[in-house]
Amino acid sequence: MFVFGDSYTQTGFNVNGTQPNPSNPMGNPPFPGWTASNGPNWVDFLTYTYNASYLQTYNLAYGGATVDSALVAPYMPTVVSLKSQVLDLFLPTYAHTAWTSQTALFAFWIGINDVGNSWWLNNATLYDAIFAEYDSLLEELYEVGARNFLFLAVPPVNRAPLTLQNGEEAVEGEGRVIVDWNDRLVVMSHAFQDRHDEKPSVFVHDTWQTFTSALDDPSVFPQTNGIRNTTGWCKVYENGTPDWYTYDEQCGIPVNEYFWLNNLHPTFPIHNATAASIVDYLDTMTLKS
Repeated sequence: MFVFGDSYTQTGFNVNGTQPNPSNPMGNPPFPGWTASNGPNWVDFLTYTYNASYLQTYNLAYGGATVDSALVAPYMPTVVSLKSQVLDLFLPTYAHTAWTSQTALFAFWIGINDVGNSWWLNNATLYDAIFAEYDSLLEELYEVGARNFLFLAVPPVNRAPLTLQNGEEAVEGEGRVIVDWNDRLVVMSHAFQDRHDEKPSVFVHDTWQTFTSALDDPSVFPQTNGIRNTTGWCKVYENGTPDWYTYDEQCGIPVNEYFWLNNLHPTFPIHNATAASIVDYLDTMTLKS
């Protein structure tokens, strides 16, 4: 599995470090890596918890990434965009290594920062350009043999504390752009599939619905059943804690009982539920095919 994305996906993998192998299927850094979830993220859970067999995972995601830094600027100029993840990391390093079209899955979770950094502009032309670039990157991967693609929809980050604190107008405004992004993602993925004679397998996971369900009622998933706070976060926990279940009396509840670790990033339980949902979705789609 080759993975691309932003902070919801990153584990801090270095292409020049230890490579995935049977004793260490994600290579580097040590499990669960440098995540934004105060524990494993969805990539960790897919690789270690929900894998049906041995899975090697190359996680090229980078925190803060947008599709193309020239179109939507990230929070720091050093952030590695999706474009750079594909063109500068994957293609030179892994395009011609020992993977096959049949057994490699290319997974993408991108758009959170594109939306978050630009939604108030109300600029459809910008999103046209973003998806044209996104689409061109898929073609680059197709040309070297990629045939299995998994896309994760942008979750309802308009319900994160960062947006909640700006009021209902911001929540609704960003929410509309998230819906538009996810609609475009479906259109792009189907068009990408349809224009090739050797059709790739394309899967679009409704991550928006997974998050929405858990935010509405954490008990809907066994992985999120222990969450008690879905709207706030505790500043004592916001930069990570000594372990995944840390309790500080200033926060009232353990860190893993907050949906949000800080004002934008969720804790690991929803990542666990997301990974489980992806497996269920892929199983269902495989049965249909």
